[in-house]
Amino acid sequence: MTAMDMTAMEWTIAVGLAMTLVVVHLVAPRIARLPGLAQQRLASVGGGVAVAYVFVQLLPELAAGGRSLTELPIADFAPTPIVESGLFLIALVGMLVIYSLDVVSDSGHGSSRWLYRVHMTVFALINTIYAYTMPSLLTTGIDYAALFTVAIAAHVLLVDRTLARAHPDLFRHEDRWIGILGVVVGFVFAAAFPPVEELTLAVTTALLGGGLLMTTFREELPVASKARLLWLIGGAAAMTALILGAVALGG
Repeated sequence: MTAMDMTAMEWTIAVGLAMTLVVVHLVAPRIARLPGLAQQRLASVGGGVAVAYVFVQLLPELAAGGRSLTELPIADFAPTPIVESGLFLIALVGMLVIYSLDVVSDSGHGSSRWLYRVHMTVFALINTIYAYTMPSLLTTGIDYAALFTVAIAAHVLLVDRTLARAHPDLFRHEDRWIGILGVVVGFVFAAAFPPVEELTLAVTTALLGGGLLMTTFREELPVASKARLLWLIGGAAAMTALILGAVALGG
């Protein structure tokens, strides 16, 4: 089943999940005003959630998606091992794009305003890709879509915190509407132009996965001196248990 075959109830659930991410954007300023210890604990929990999602859900999805690509016409033009590795190569591109932006930012090339706009654009694109792929993910199970939303929500809160610290003179409350706009645009595109081809959905998911891989290890894992280890392990354990539970029930 594809997004085109979704029922009215499934579209309602998809709208609810997208609105959940919008709410996360709206409450981000309140999270940013919490005391330092509370923010460190939340960052550790979010980092644990993100790492668990990457290793227990995202990477296995890329591997399974690569195997499924061998059944598509694209397999006629390349050896099977290369086709199976294709999604990982696309994820690598997504990761390197995010990393390149960070390197340019740290090296001082370009104006801070330009770099800020680039970071906000990438942030909006991640929200857009999430919203575009989420209705199709919902067809595989509500639990998977919900956990995907939780992982992206943790990412949103942590990147919001990072942007506020990296660009204190530029980041404003109103700028958070850019992320919300990304969610709306992605969802509208998913409704109007659903990814009817498996390859389209796989490529967009892999690009999003590459971006999440980089931001998870560069931004969402707290610095060791500021990490709250038990909170990080707790977040990772909770997300792992939820994913494995969804797999067990789905199987």
